[in-house]
Formats: sequence, structure tokens, C-alpha cells
Amino acid sequence: MKLEKIKICNFRSFENEMTISTNNLSCFIGANSTGKSSALLALCKLYSEHSIERTISKNDFYQNKKQTGNTLRKKELYIETVFKTSIEAIETPLFIDSYVIDSQGEDPYIRIRLEATWEDDGTLEGAIDSRIYFITCPESQTITESDKVNANRNILNKIRVIYIPAIRNPNLQLKNVSGSIINRITRNINWQDTTKEKIESLITQLNDTTGLEKGIISLRETIYNDWQKYQSDRRYSKANLVFNSNSIEATMMKAEVVFSAEDDDSELGIDEMGDGLRSLFYISMIESLLDLEEKMMEEEKSGIQKSIDLSAPLLTILAVEEPENHISPHLLGKLIVKFQNISKKDNVQILVTSHSPAIVKRIDPKDIRYFRLKKAEYSTDVKRITLPEKERMSDQYKFVKEAVKAYPELYFSKLVILGEGDSEELILSKFFEVNGENVDISEISIVPLSGRFVNHFWRLLSDLGIPYITLLDLDRERSGGGWGRIKYALKQLISIGIDKNELLLLKDLSILSDENLDSMHKWDMDVKMMYNWVSILMKYNVFYSYPLDIDFVMLEKYEAFYKASLTNGEGPVVKIGRKNCKVLDIENDVPANDEYLEKMEIAVRQTLKEQGGNGQTYNEKQRKLMVWYNYFFLGRGKPTTHISMFSNISDEELKESTPEVINRILELSNSLINGDTPDE
Repeated sequence: MKLEKIKICNFRSFENEMTISTNNLSCFIGANSTGKSSALLALCKLYSEHSIERTISKNDFYQNKKQTGNTLRKKELYIETVFKTSIEAIETPLFIDSYVIDSQGEDPYIRIRLEATWEDDGTLEGAIDSRIYFITCPESQTITESDKVNANRNILNKIRVIYIPAIRNPNLQLKNVSGSIINRITRNINWQDTTKEKIESLITQLNDTTGLEKGIISLRETIYNDWQKYQSDRRYSKANLVFNSNSIEATMMKAEVVFSAEDDDSELGIDEMGDGLRSLFYISMIESLLDLEEKMMEEEKSGIQKSIDLSAPLLTILAVEEPENHISPHLLGKLIVKFQNISKKDNVQILVTSHSPAIVKRIDPKDIRYFRLKKAEYSTDVKRITLPEKERMSDQYKFVKEAVKAYPELYFSKLVILGEGDSEELILSKFFEVNGENVDISEISIVPLSGRFVNHFWRLLSDLGIPYITLLDLDRERSGGGWGRIKYALKQLISIGIDKNELLLLKDLSILSDENLDSMHKWDMDVKMMYNWVSILMKYNVFYSYPLDIDFVMLEKYEAFYKASLTNGEGPVVKIGRKNCKVLDIENDVPANDEYLEKMEIAVRQTLKEQGGNGQTYNEKQRKLMVWYNYFFLGRGKPTTHISMFSNISDEELKESTPEVINRILELSNSLINGDTPDE
């Protein structure tokens, strides 16, 4: 039996019905106040072990935060849980009358639904009524009153939710106090009669021996005599100091876990632990409880008396808020592995909320549910992570899945910029900084994808409602570049649902035909026409580093500063006769040296790569720059080269010569983050 989905309507931040599917281990992510905690608390309303957590209050009913002076006199909410099982695995006759089957041969499931109403009766809290039902009709049918069967608490207790809030004090749970995990175990130990008698005899001896001490006698007499001056109830007339209770149950209440090192007998208490270790040990204790319940079931099946009178529910749902709290990043990996192992138990599921990329990147994307707040209604929307079809597009599936896990911060971003590689990440971050923005503070993620499978990321981010910008290399005259890059972007935009008639509308109001689009990569290298299509794609937040890539764009704009970053002896050289001459010294000679011209032609071929063009669409200055492009970016590390240049230029100089494409991205980013519609 496993929880398959939760349906929530008009509960807290959930307005219209929202369905959240769940797996063995599910991770709820999203910004603050988007409804993640509300989803866990919805489960508590049905299945918490603590009655106070099951109470419905006025604040549990959805209220549109944009509406002021709400005049509604009555509100309704419901929370429904659907549990999937199989015919072979029907666990208990308790649910036998409540199973639902959609059609013959399909697996049965159970629908349990909480319905509550609030009415304004003039009191502060209002009149609240709630009921929990088994729903006996399939999900495809409308629920009628005859489909509702009252569910009693004894049956519902077969499903248990253990809720661990984000703000937690695990100390109480780690000591033997009423309601704690240790107390639940120790008070259900099946003591043998001989053991109980022996322990109680030893306790009596201990109290008697303690009472012989002169200081204890004096303390007892003082307490007794002074109390006589105050007491007036004969039931409490005698006050006696007892150090150990005569009952074994009371003695066990003083039990607690202590710790020591392997090579040291000195004991340390839970109070001496740091917050992180306490949180980890608390989760460890929950696993211990689950393990003990499993062992007791095995003892019961084998016919022997259970050593601890524990009965496992049919399903335990562990609901953990922000497990990263107080825990160092290197321990988070261990914690997630523990969760994954626990969730493999047949009768356990785990739901986790998190804001930590360190956790999210360790969770399979198919187990992630993304929560966001719809601005118009201030209500929660929940999405699954969209991945390519695993069977049909295995390469894309693997790439996107790994990229999403490598850059989990994109889930928590106000804006995502998809780029080609490390250069885009470094350069764009620098320009945001010199323009008074910080990508971290502004919650911008710059994700390098090498230009691969961008359509899947467009679809993913669109589904999640996260604004995004794409910066690709145009790679003009490189194999597959130029028109090939533009064709790729056009086709990918169409594949995610962009209106083809609008996207491919030409100046004469005709529509680019499918045949012409398919053959676009073969078009003549018309630079002006190519730039027109680049401009069209900008309207769809797709930008190109023009004419080659971002490194070439930067070199064109800041040539002098890149050259100034060289130290003595660095830089490309040309062998003229027997002498090695620095390109820096001879590149501006008129007429140009033959050896230099030959080096330039070689650099053009190397820049445009094998099967690339001859550089005919580049001007003379750009062709000369390809010598330096080869030296700086093909012969050395790109990030190192850019960082060296940034150290030789002031923010004012950098800002003054900002490349056009970067300026456009900065302007659009500001508009998207602030929710404005950018100018055409």
C-alpha cells in the first residue's frame, strides 16, 4: 500500500483542486511560502498521531490574499488521499469494503477524503465541522453522498504520518518523555515477571541505602516538617524525598541515550551534541522505530511472544521539512542516502521539502515536485519536472537529467540564462555585477548547456513558470553554424508550441515554408539577412553571440585589454627567416609580412574549424583577431583568460563598451525579474 496522490482544494494556499503525485521518496521544492509545508500539513490533518495536528482551524481555509474585506459567510475545503495497492497485496480486511477499481483487471485503490466547512456564526473562530470519509466511487465519477462512508479513527490509524517541522527541537524526542519515540518503545516492552521483581527489589535497596546518608536524612526531615506548616489536604500530608521510583515504568522514564568515543569511556549526553547531529540522530531514531516494528512483525509471524508490544501501521509517511537545517553539506549526502534506503521499505514513504541545491541535486528529477505561487490568485500550483521521453530520446533524457541535477539552483531562480559554456557564466556574471546587480542576490542562474537540447530546457522552464533567456553561439562559417544555428532555434521553438505562422512571418507577410526552413542551413551566406533572423529570435528571448561566439565578441570589444594582460614573453609569434617575431609587433605593418598573412590564414581555418568556411564574411580586422582568438581561447583556458582581462580593466571601462548582445540581455533580465513586459 503506497500513497499515490494527494488532492487539495481550498486548504491554506491551495485554491482550486491541485493534485500532487508521490513516489517512495518525493521532494517538494520551490520558493518560500509557495505551499510546500501546507501539503505536508494536509496529510497531518488526516493521519497525524497527534490529535492537535488533526484539528481544522479557520486559518486552514483558503483566502485570496489580494481580496480585502472578505465577505464570504461560508467556506469549504477538502483533502483527499489516494492509496494504490494490488489485488495480490490487499493487506487487511479493514479496507475490504473501501477498495475502488476503475475497470476489470486494473489494480485497486483506496480514496480517503477529509471534508470541512467553516461558517461565520459571529464567534472569533466561526463554526467548523469536519468529516473523514472513504470514497467508494472511481475518480472518474462525480462523488455523491451515497459514495461517502464514514471512516473511524481506529482504521485511519493504520496509516501514520510522522511530521518533522523545519523549526525543530529534537531534544524532547531523544529523551524518554511522554509521547517521544523512546517512550513509545520503552513503555511497550514486555517485561518478564522475574525481571520486574528483581529490578524493583534493587530499586528498593538503592533507596534504602541512599536514605541512610546523614545529609539525606536531614534533607528529608526538613522537607517533611516544613510541608506540615502548609499542607491542608490529607492526601498529600506526607512529603518524602525519593531518588528512584519503586515502579519499573517510572524508572524507565529516566532512560536516555548517551554517547562515547570508541577509545574513551566517558559519556556525552544528547544536550552536548550540536544541532545538526541532534537532527540526524532524531531521524536515526525514527528509522530505529521502523526497524523495531518490522522485527516485531517477524516475531509475531513466527509465533513467538513479541519482546516489544509494537504494531506497525500499514503505511508510515515520514514528512520532513527542510532536512538541511543545521546540517553541514557533506552530511546531507549521507542523509539522502538514508532516506532512500528507508523509503525502500514496503510500508514507508518519505516526503521532503527543501531549499537546498545540495539536496535537490541528489534527488532523481522524476521524484521532484515544483511548487510556485500564482501571482494573480496567490494560490499554489504544483508541477512535475518535464524530461524528454526516456524510451524515444534516451540521449536527450540522460543529458537533461544530468544537467538538471548538476544545476539544481535553476529551480529556485527568478530567471535562468541558458548559455553555451563556462565563458557565458563568467562573463554575464561580471556584467551583472558592474551594472549593480548580483546574480545570487537577484536569484539569476546561468546554466551552461553547450547548446545541446535547449528545447527540453525551454519546455521544462516554461512548465515550471520560470522566465528564461537563451544565449547561443552563431558560429558563422563553422560547420553547422550560421544558418544551421538559426534553423535549429526556429525548429526547437516550434516544437515547444510557438506559433509557426507568427515565428516564420516574413516582411512581405508570407510564411516561410517548411521546405525552405528545412533547407535553411544551405542558404547563401547573406550576412544582412542572417542578422534579420537573429533579430527575430531576440523577440523570443533567444540571443546569439554574433558573429562567432562570446569569446570572439569580447575580444572584438576589449582587444587592447586582453593584449595588456600578457606578461613579457607571452603572445603569438611568427617566424620570419630565422627570427621569431611577436605578432603584437608586426600585425599593423604596411604592407603586411607574407609570413604573418600565412599565419592569419591558418588562424582563420583553425578558428572556423574543420569543414568550416574561409572567413569571407568576416572583415579584415576580424580575420586578424582570429590569430589572437586562437592564442587566447583555443590555446589557453578561456575562464583564466577572461579573468586576467577583467583584472586589467575598470568597471567603468568595461561598462562603457558593453557588447550589444549583453546589453540586450541585461535589459531583458531586468524586465523579466521585475515582471515587466520588455519593449520590442
